[in-house]
Amino acid sequence: MEREIHNKLRSMLTADLRNNVIIVEGARQVGKSYLVNDVLKSLDMPFCAFDLEKENRLRREIDKTEDFYDFQTLLYDRYGLRKQSILFFDEAQESRKLAQYVKSFKEDWPDIRVILTGSSMNRFFSKEIRIPVGRTQSICVFTFSFSEFIQYTKGGELADFLRAAPTQIPASRHQLFLESFDSYIMTGGYPEAVIAYSDQANYYEVIDEILATLEEDFSRKEEYQPELFSNIIDGVANHIGSPSKYTHFDTTKYYAKQALSAMKAWHIILEVEPSSLDPLRGKFLPKRYLHDLGVVNRRRSLVIPEISVIHTLDPLLRTPLGGVFENAVLLNLIAGKSARHTISTWKKGSNTDIEVDFIVDLPELRAKIPVESKAATVLRKKHYKNILHYLRLTGQKLGITVTAAPFEVIDAQDGMRIINIPIYLASHDNIRSYFTKFL
Repeated sequence: MEREIHNKLRSMLTADLRNNVIIVEGARQVGKSYLVNDVLKSLDMPFCAFDLEKENRLRREIDKTEDFYDFQTLLYDRYGLRKQSILFFDEAQESRKLAQYVKSFKEDWPDIRVILTGSSMNRFFSKEIRIPVGRTQSICVFTFSFSEFIQYTKGGELADFLRAAPTQIPASRHQLFLESFDSYIMTGGYPEAVIAYSDQANYYEVIDEILATLEEDFSRKEEYQPELFSNIIDGVANHIGSPSKYTHFDTTKYYAKQALSAMKAWHIILEVEPSSLDPLRGKFLPKRYLHDLGVVNRRRSLVIPEISVIHTLDPLLRTPLGGVFENAVLLNLIAGKSARHTISTWKKGSNTDIEVDFIVDLPELRAKIPVESKAATVLRKKHYKNILHYLRLTGQKLGITVTAAPFEVIDAQDGMRIINIPIYLASHDNIRSYFTKFL
């Protein structure tokens, strides 16, 4: 299945962008290799693709090269590289020497486009190698978005409907999408897990196997004790939607900090730092999320039963549902962006609960859109009161709530407007579309 990020990578490869090296990042098993290989096959351009985790001989030969000219000669003479080609190295961080040549890829190799991928690209540039600023572009791959989940399980027509930022959604289709979202938050978006779900197989086992492989790989390469990886995953899963503390993890602050830093670099943990409009207001605790909703549900406390957007009514159980909502919204807001892309959240001050979950920056439209996520099937004024606080303080006029309620546009006081987007429509592109339609 062609994913939404295919067109982004295809455009990066065909656009005249000064021949920057393209770095594709993301956790294991999210589809990085499939993405690049599939896009390369669709282009009318010659290419050479190598997996440095599997092709040990090539990796050793690269690491023995004396300089960039020697590296060029090796690829031309022994591996069939030709001019006007694309060169793709999967698991590029496995080479000790490759990072030294990135500057030359850009400046001395104008007729070759280079793509580098890996699940631990934080290890690619060593401490001794200066990162070549301005010579690379990055893109981060995540697990299936909800629209991609629908595309695979229900077909392209419904997926296209979701991507078109609709304002009229029939009640029956609204119900269908909420039911499907229930399935999505349990299955998550690992391609193999979605395939298992579609085949009515045990997708839980797929998620568990992927996590076990990821834990083994992480522990081996980062040299952390295996139990710390699991402990961090569990600690984040059980506190999603709330400020994250080092005391949530069963280890010392030092080791928790080290492991969290590495897991963020591997794109396993996502961290959002709250900010105030006044930088003197102090520093707030971050919120942390996971890279896949299926992982969230597998690793939450076993005492929490299966939750549902439609059927979970107990307020105590809708609290963890709200965290899953936030996690889903965040993943959709950063999908397809640079691996260095960050998103912020706003908090009025340290002694208040007035805050907004996410602030979406639309620099091309000179706007910062407050987005509040609420696991509610009926929209009420209390769900967007914090957005109104933010709009009054900033002088802006439009904010967005993401709920399980139907699409609605609310004209509030002083010319301010709230757009309620059902959770299944929450994406960065849709938010941009609604902004331009209703501001």
